[in-house]
Amino acid sequence: MTFRLQLGDYNTGKLGWKLLFRHVLGWVIFITYEVSFIRFSVGEFSPVSDYVFYYGLNIMLFYFHAHVLLSAGIKYKRSYIVIPIFIALELAVYLFLKYAMDELLAAPKEHFPATRLYIEKLLIPNLFRGIYMAGVSTLYWAVLRMIVFTKRVHQTETNQLVILKEKAEVERNLAEAMNAYLQQQINPHFLFNTLTFIHNTYYKYSAEASQCVLLLVDIMRFSLDDVDIRGKTTLDKEIEQIRNFIELNQLRFDYELYIDFSTSGDLETQQIIPLILLTLTENIFKHGNLKTKHTEAKLHITVNDQNELRFYSWNLKKHEPENRRLRSIGIKNVIKRLEYNYPHQYQLHIEDEDDSFGVELTMQL
Repeated sequence: MTFRLQLGDYNTGKLGWKLLFRHVLGWVIFITYEVSFIRFSVGEFSPVSDYVFYYGLNIMLFYFHAHVLLSAGIKYKRSYIVIPIFIALELAVYLFLKYAMDELLAAPKEHFPATRLYIEKLLIPNLFRGIYMAGVSTLYWAVLRMIVFTKRVHQTETNQLVILKEKAEVERNLAEAMNAYLQQQINPHFLFNTLTFIHNTYYKYSAEASQCVLLLVDIMRFSLDDVDIRGKTTLDKEIEQIRNFIELNQLRFDYELYIDFSTSGDLETQQIIPLILLTLTENIFKHGNLKTKHTEAKLHITVNDQNELRFYSWNLKKHEPENRRLRSIGIKNVIKRLEYNYPHQYQLHIEDEDDSFGVELTMQL
C-alpha cells in the first residue's frame, strides 16, 4: 500500500514555502527549548550528532503518526480497533530504532547499562517519549482536520449560495420565457390569420404576391410549431423550408438570383434541430451577391451512409459595411445551438475571404 503525505485537502507533499518555514521555525523553537532546559537542568550538552539523530527520529515519528498512521487508520470501518494496533506497532518500531541509536551513539559497550537498569533508565523514558510525540502529533492531526472541515463547510455554504443564485436566475429566466411564450400564443396566430386574409383578398390581383405570402406563412409556421417533443424535426422538412426560402427570394428579385442548390441522401428519416440549416441559408441571401451568373452561389446538402450530414455553401459578398457584424451574430447563434445539442459531433469550417464567404458544416445526426 502506498501512502501520500496528505490529510484531506491539506497536502503536505505540496507545502508552500510559507508553510514549510512555519514548520521549520516551530521545530527550531521546540528543540531550542528542550536543549536549553536540559543544559540548565543537567549542566552539560550532548554532541551535536546525537541531537540530529534523536530529534530526526522524533520528527519522523511526529509526521508519520499524523499523515500516515492516523490518516490511513481513520478510513477503516473499525478504526477504533485498527488505530490502537497501528500505534502499538509504531511505538515498537520507534523503540527499536531508539535502541539501535543508543547502541551506536551512547557510551562504549562496556559501560552500557545492564538490562534491568536499561529498562528503568532508558526504555521506559523512551516509551513515554514516543507516547508524548505521538500525542502531540495527534493534536496536530486533529487541528488539521478541523481546518479542513472548516474549509469544506465554508466551500459548501459558498456552493449553496451559488446554487441558490443560479436557481433564482433560472426561475427569473423561466418566468420571462413563460411571458414571452404567452405573447407568442397571440401574435403568431394573429399574424397567420392576417397573412391568410391578405392572400385570399389579393390573390386575383397578384398571384406572385399571394404566393410570397403563403411561402412566408409556411416558413413561420415551421419555425414555431413543427418540432417533436425532443425539439427536432425531420431533415426533409427543414430542406422544404430552405426551398420555400429560396423560392421566396426568387419571387422578390424576379428570378434573377443564381444559386446552385442540390440535396442527396436519406432526408426523410434523419432528424435535426430546426432552423440550423435555414439560418445558414438565410445568411447567403442576406449578405451575398447572387446576381452574377458566372459566379453563382452554391448550396449543397448531403447525407452519407454513416448518417453524417454535410452542408456546404459559397457565395460572393455584397461588400456592405454591416455584413460582418450581422453575419457574425447568425453564425454565433448557430454555434451555440450546435454546442448544446451536438457536443463533439460537428465541425464548422468558415472561409471568410475579401470577396467571398464559404461555410462547411459536417455533423453526425
